Amino acid sequence: MAAGRRPDLTRSVRPDDDHPRMGKRSRQRVQRQIPGPATGAHTPSPGAAPGDPERLLLEAIAAGELDDHLTALGDAIHARHHLVHTVQAATALAALCVGDQVRINHTISPRYLHGLQGRIIDLDDERATVCLHRPVGRFHSGEIRCPPLTLDKLPRTG
Repeated sequence: MAAGRRPDLTRSVRPDDDHPRMGKRSRQRVQRQIPGPATGAHTPSPGAAPGDPERLLLEAIAAGELDDHLTALGDAIHARHHLVHTVQAATALAALCVGDQVRINHTISPRYLHGLQGRIIDLDDERATVCLHRPVGRFHSGEIRCPPLTLDKLPRTG
């Protein structure tokens, strides 16, 4: 390169790329309307059904149309996820009874508990106490308090 001459940083370093590089900061921010049925501002992708609200929402987020609302959306999603998890845990706990045979599933930590079987000896508002057939790891008594979603109820053998 000649002395005193600056390199052209607007071009891509890949020879097969014909488009100039553009950083995020060099792009202009354009205020967009939130798409709605009356505005017609958003056109669905070819595979989307006309009334598919999930796809329309995801496309609006991906296109940046809801950037001003991302924090509120994230908070709402987190709250809903927490509520769904709480309902699932309560339903799983309600299905368990003292004396049920259970297997500890893959969602528990520590991982060395995966697949172990035991019997429920106590239930409280949030957890089930499982008595394993033998002590394991740091659980010297062989009893473990587990969240209900980490337990799979085994069929009764009769």
